[in-house]
Amino acid sequence: MRQKPLLSRPMPRRGVLALAALAAGGGFPGSRAAKPLRIGVSLGLTGIYAAPALMQKRAYELWRDEVNARGGILGRAVELEIRDDQSDAAQSRAIYTDYTSSGGIDHVFGPYSSEITLQIVPIVTGAGLPLLAAGASSDAIWQKNYPGVFGMWTQASRYSQGMLKLGHEAGLATIAVINADDAFSRECAEGTKKWAPFLKFRIVFDKEFPKGQSDLSHLMREARDQRADLVMVSGHLAEALNARRALQDLGWMPRAFYATVGPALPFWPEQLGFTGDTSFSTSIWEPNAPFPRSREFATAFRQRYGEDASYHAATAYAAGEVFHAAVLAAGTLDRAAVRTALYALDTYSVLGRFAVDRTGIQVKRLEMIVQWQEGRKKIVFPEDTRTALALIGPAL
Repeated sequence: MRQKPLLSRPMPRRGVLALAALAAGGGFPGSRAAKPLRIGVSLGLTGIYAAPALMQKRAYELWRDEVNARGGILGRAVELEIRDDQSDAAQSRAIYTDYTSSGGIDHVFGPYSSEITLQIVPIVTGAGLPLLAAGASSDAIWQKNYPGVFGMWTQASRYSQGMLKLGHEAGLATIAVINADDAFSRECAEGTKKWAPFLKFRIVFDKEFPKGQSDLSHLMREARDQRADLVMVSGHLAEALNARRALQDLGWMPRAFYATVGPALPFWPEQLGFTGDTSFSTSIWEPNAPFPRSREFATAFRQRYGEDASYHAATAYAAGEVFHAAVLAAGTLDRAAVRTALYALDTYSVLGRFAVDRTGIQVKRLEMIVQWQEGRKKIVFPEDTRTALALIGPAL
């Protein structure tokens, strides 16, 4: 049965009110205060996460300026303090320790990467602050039962479900599962191995490699020798690039190549030096997805920065929208009240529907699968949002 488009589904009244208030901006009349609302963020603006972190920084700043142009939040102008954690968990811990102990920060947003977020969660929640995890999706973040951590992304263990469905429908039968050894990548791979048997896939090759390893040619060669129809690589941008280059050097393409993070980025072909066509990935957001203000955000980002926003940027912008909606629903910036409002919130952002379960896990989003076709990125899953049919060909 064809699923109803996401925006046609009913929303609880509280979510409607929050979204309406958010769209109107401003806050409550007569509440103008001289003291700004200060929000702290740690991002890896240098180091291995520099590309997605820069995207998030730019989106946060765009959100801040748009909110302030509408009068701020509850009449208070938003100020951002964004510090470079150098893509290092120890640096991020020091930053969030300072944020929570100095008294100069009212609220925080989470850092980029699951492994760094895992390290700062006890610091933030221990200080009674709610945390929108705008750069993380590792299941382990919520398995530790820290109160007040709210997911924005599809969980890592569910990242590949859409790709598995597409592969099954195309008649693919064998999978090579290859992953880096960080928390996010490992959980993506574990999720693939968990769900693959339900769709009659046989895993013919399964290998983990050290994060930072640049030569993946031997792994691609083994996947070829095991006759994998579908090669699934879990990692970040560098791992996706290295895997795709290895296939190019090997002169072999499986019937389908999927990698987390890398092919979802708008600059994927530029990074490769060739088109990277036929590559699949999971995307949290695309500018032509049917979500409120999605196209407007994409246009504003491009006009301001001269390049297309990635889903990392959209997630950061959405975190601002969701935070704003929660404050308006709570009617206060009190940390405990905002945390309670986030648990109850059911609303929309540029990222789509936001609602969490009692643990803070995101439960209302649908992941999208994208594929590069003729130098352009297309949405190929789910059916209600796709802009093109998936292209799955014979092994080369």
